[in-house]
Amino acid sequence: MSGWTEVRLGDGLRVHHGFAFKGEFFSPVGKQIVLTPGNFVERGGFKPKNGTEKYYLGEAPQKFVLSRGDVVIAMTEQSQGLLGSSATIPEDETYLHNQRIGLVEVTDPRLLDLRFVSHLVNSAHVRKQIQATATGSKVRHTAPDRIESVTAFVPSVAEQQAVANILDTFDELIENNRRRVQVLEKMGRTIYREWFVKFRYPGHKSIPLVNSPLGPIPEGWGVSSLSNIASITMGQSPRSEFYNDEGIGKPFHQGVSDFGLHFPKTRKWCSADGRSAGEGDILISVRAPVGRVNLADTDITIGRGLSAVRAKDGRQGLLLGHIREAFAKEDSMGNDGAIFKSLGKAELSAVPIVVAPAEVADHADRILSDNLALIRTLFGAAEELVAMRDLLLPKLVTGQIDVSSLDLDRVLEGAVA
Repeated sequence: MSGWTEVRLGDGLRVHHGFAFKGEFFSPVGKQIVLTPGNFVERGGFKPKNGTEKYYLGEAPQKFVLSRGDVVIAMTEQSQGLLGSSATIPEDETYLHNQRIGLVEVTDPRLLDLRFVSHLVNSAHVRKQIQATATGSKVRHTAPDRIESVTAFVPSVAEQQAVANILDTFDELIENNRRRVQVLEKMGRTIYREWFVKFRYPGHKSIPLVNSPLGPIPEGWGVSSLSNIASITMGQSPRSEFYNDEGIGKPFHQGVSDFGLHFPKTRKWCSADGRSAGEGDILISVRAPVGRVNLADTDITIGRGLSAVRAKDGRQGLLLGHIREAFAKEDSMGNDGAIFKSLGKAELSAVPIVVAPAEVADHADRILSDNLALIRTLFGAAEELVAMRDLLLPKLVTGQIDVSSLDLDRVLEGAVA
């Protein structure tokens, strides 16, 4: 760390509070989105909420409209480990600076580089200081002056920029993979709906529509229940004494708390045998929110909040399309329980599914399964990039690795899909 000096962050930056946007103007649709702690990844980074955004229909003061490249910090710990996470705003004029979020402004560019600061804040040394000064018994909070009081060793601004460029390269590659996955995801959903909702499949023009319990469907098609075309396993939670976070036993998932966009992230394991989902099984949430869907990317144990579904005919890609369509709107089915809205095995088994002739079903499944395989490849590549970035970040921002000696092309070799 030769040449690095210890600084108080507040000597080179300011953290600004956001605006208290009025709940009466919140909407599920709109143009401008109120930024929340849910838009932050715990390790650091920006996370789109994909359908659960809070849009704002009121007049937003211009000073609280964020720009592409702005760096923000989560000042409320909405979930464990989130407090102090930083993220970079991905686009102009879309996100609004909410009161629970801190906006970073570099006041002395001779001392600090904004991009370096965005990575520095996500290092363990800085996070620990932010978390140590947090207040609140149930939900912990920090404040701008506490973030500004954090101290850290930093190099020259030129070296800060070199470090930031390396870490930004990882972030850009990760984001690129995420965008490619989004495109593939949209393609898969569009193809399914064209063929199995609008019935515009190859050869459809010569096939008339006939009535069915689901409405008009092509002649020669049918309607069946989910249990007739798929095996359904309802989860059952083992006793908590068998849970652990040391990796003993199988990954354990109780509900949607660790669901990702496609695959769940494992935080707990279970050492006891229990009801399980196999790799590739479709995971459906059967407790609030009912109908959220993920895929098991390995064998896992499932708790009572989940069910695992597998196609009896092997057409797993097509089955995923059926289930996503059936549960396109969360909580659209299920029984009102005393506490949660839930879906029992009988209700899940009875979900109606449109059944196409084998030739059409096989063709669709090949397309959808290939699409899903590519999504999984990109997801795996992104996970490798995240692991590399998380390994390098603390070493780069603390001077344990000399930037000039790092061969980035070699580090990235094999990780970019």
